[in-house]
Amino acid sequence: MKDNVGKAFKKARLTLKIKGKTYTAKTNSKGKAIFKIKKLTKKGRFKATVTFKGNNLYNKVVKKVKITVR
Repeated sequence: MKDNVGKAFKKARLTLKIKGKTYTAKTNSKGKAIFKIKKLTKKGRFKATVTFKGNNLYNKVVKKVKITVR
């Protein structure tokens, strides 16, 4: 995740909603978040929603994503 000038967004809290369950993660110093999902063991493609709730500088962002489990 990067801000409007291309810098990595550190310690931003993100939520991932998939199959009715919600997972949270924080971005690292490079702006990447790793979600630990243990109950998604079935193979296939899943639709999910990633949300950044915003803060005092940035607005809320919601993105629809597709996850492939092999």
